[in-house]
Amino acid sequence: MVEVHVERDLDFPAQTVWALLEDFGDIGWAPGIDKIEVIGDGIGMIRRLHLQGMEPIDEQLTSMDASAMEFAYAIPRGIPMPVSNYSANAKVTALDDGRCHVDWYGRAKPEGASDEEAAAMIRGAYDMLLQWIDEHLKAQG
Repeated sequence: MVEVHVERDLDFPAQTVWALLEDFGDIGWAPGIDKIEVIGDGIGMIRRLHLQGMEPIDEQLTSMDASAMEFAYAIPRGIPMPVSNYSANAKVTALDDGRCHVDWYGRAKPEGASDEEAAAMIRGAYDMLLQWIDEHLKAQG
């Protein structure tokens, strides 16, 4: 099992960033997704992501704590990396001056990749997500 932690400070209020993440069924701020299907609602809901040339990816919400600005999810089907037993959680923390800190944690069992390769892929995915959040909010003005 590998564990990854990526963190970044963003120049946006915590509530602004949390508003994006809290709406688990809408990940339209991430480029490259052709279609998002939402199955169910609340804890246990699935957002099925359709990307060109790939099997759909099911991301299932496993916990949500709005007061702590924290959520967790698993990918029970369609993991786009050589891993299994994937789970992750993210937390937004307010900083002073209208900024925030985001922590993204992930755990998975490498399948056909070394621990280092799997960790690097997961880390790269989180770096990309945080970059997309930053770019999306900057574009919003």
